[in-house]
Amino acid sequence: MKQLWEGVFAKNPVLVLALGLVPAVAITTTAMNGLVLGIVAALVLTAAAIINWVLIPHVPANAKLPVRVLVLILLVVAAYSLLLSQNPGFVASLGIFLPLIAFDDLLLRAGDEDSSFSGAVLKACGQGLGFTLVLLVLGIIREFLGLGSIFGRQIVSGALAPLSLAGSVPGGMVILGLLLALVNLVTKRGGELHD
Repeated sequence: MKQLWEGVFAKNPVLVLALGLVPAVAITTTAMNGLVLGIVAALVLTAAAIINWVLIPHVPANAKLPVRVLVLILLVVAAYSLLLSQNPGFVASLGIFLPLIAFDDLLLRAGDEDSSFSGAVLKACGQGLGFTLVLLVLGIIREFLGLGSIFGRQIVSGALAPLSLAGSVPGGMVILGLLLALVNLVTKRGGELHD
């Protein structure tokens, strides 16, 4: 269970490892976009961990990286096709960032040679859950500030949304930066220089 909680908090892909910052800023204009991309990324990451745990020990050392890439590409294409058949609107709103989760997942799993099945799966689930949680929180904040709604349900109404800049990329960068600063303040990390 330690690997699960490390992935959510101590080794969060966005807030600690600084992976997936571009989709976090570009996609999370609504809470639903963040939730969908996070769930798809978490499922792909977990499925890749399971498949790689089975395959990688039987693959020559010089072919391990190409096999991991191939597994991720196949899983992302399958997720893309499934989501496209179920809801083309989400695929359109997620744009290029849905296929690019293969790259983020590859970086998260780079050099990961967990010997136990449960360790590999728990780590992947934790990082997927952490990624989803950050995208969801960021999406809720940006949708509320930019549109006055949460999950499409209007909370604040008026001619001008409270802070319409929050729905733009620069606004998303500012909100993500403030979220990173808050996490660093709470965890007492950040600000120190390392060699």
